Amino acid sequence: MFGSLICLLPSTHEGGNLLLRHRDRKFTFDGQALLQGAPPASIAWVAFFSDVKHEVALVTSGHRISITFNLYFEPNFARPIPQATSEHLFKSALKKLIDDPLLSSVHPCLGFGLEYAYPFERAVQRRGSINLKGVDATLIQILNDLRVDYRFYLLYKEDACPFRILSKNIIDGDYIDEGDEPIFNRLIDESFIIWDSGFEHVQDPSASEDYHSDWWYELMGRIDEYGKSLKSMSVEWVTEPDEEHLDRSVVVKYGNETYVYHYLCVVARVIKPAPNEKHKQGGASSV
Repeated sequence: MFGSLICLLPSTHEGGNLLLRHRDRKFTFDGQALLQGAPPASIAWVAFFSDVKHEVALVTSGHRISITFNLYFEPNFARPIPQATSEHLFKSALKKLIDDPLLSSVHPCLGFGLEYAYPFERAVQRRGSINLKGVDATLIQILNDLRVDYRFYLLYKEDACPFRILSKNIIDGDYIDEGDEPIFNRLIDESFIIWDSGFEHVQDPSASEDYHSDWWYELMGRIDEYGKSLKSMSVEWVTEPDEEHLDRSVVVKYGNETYVYHYLCVVARVIKPAPNEKHKQGGASSV
């Protein structure tokens, strides 16, 4: 299910407006006003994505009658693909960045927080099976059109921690304790550390004055015990991940449950391919 379709029947009532909210945008659907003066057999309808918050205001008189349909993608039919013309502002700006070797070297990796919510595991492990919506679909179409390598990542964060981790691994229900080397190998594989600005990279986070005894620092300490380290990546965020799409995984530390929070995002490596380089849609392992 990717969305809902609500059809409001022509029954006389007052109130009952449908209130929609997504990020910082709000919209009020007043179906009764739309039906005023319309032919008797008319209906008013509105469709919205499933992660758009919605509620019905109080009906103060009469009866509000509506029919709600759940919307699904039909696997036997091709998905609609947005067409971003060359005049698209973002497409033009991104192409200018790619064509300028100096700019692309200064900002080699661009990060995009997604506008809508998606199943995390499917996005990072079975990317071709997710159905992107709205501007997210347009973003990926533009990246494909310009032959830009990209990947979906989970961006892990924790409060009072000066770094974040990009990973294609989903961390949940694992014990962060001595002797759990497999979890570290799984985490380190295709994972990157992102340091917040103004914080100098230190090999041993526990030696820093900003050390906090939280899950990430313990994790970093464990990784160091095995003689391993996370690769660093510098990401320029074009659109920051949205707090409304923040999700959490339950992990266990010394027998106690705690939470690790993550967003779904896209990271694109802005490097102009060689003239004869064969492009693989969806990104290469260099990202």
